[in-house]
Amino acid sequence: MFSRIQSYATSLASKAKLYANKSVYYSKVAAEVSKQVYLKEGLQPPSVADFQSVYTQLYKQTLGLVLKPKDSLAVFKNVQKNDILRYGSYGIQLAGLYSLGEIIGRRKVVGYTNYSAHA
Repeated sequence: MFSRIQSYATSLASKAKLYANKSVYYSKVAAEVSKQVYLKEGLQPPSVADFQSVYTQLYKQTLGLVLKPKDSLAVFKNVQKNDILRYGSYGIQLAGLYSLGEIIGRRKVVGYTNYSAHA
């Protein structure tokens, strides 16, 4: 009995070591490929000036909307009936797909299973 448990533990440890070695190897390969792509493409993080310009512009737009809320509603004056119908249908489709996912996840059309009632 003890030898069977010992052999099971040994095989489990060897499989765990094998998976750990594979994951370390593939993570190193992914890191090297990422490094080569980074260098060949000349990628670099954005500079501080880029961050400042983007967030300064965003702050000015937000401040303008807060100080003049009636002017911000002018955006909706140019909306056509076809745009409203199109975006409304997109919203209905998204809500339907979400509901379908919920039904598939619960495996029933209405409600979740109440496990406390069975106990």
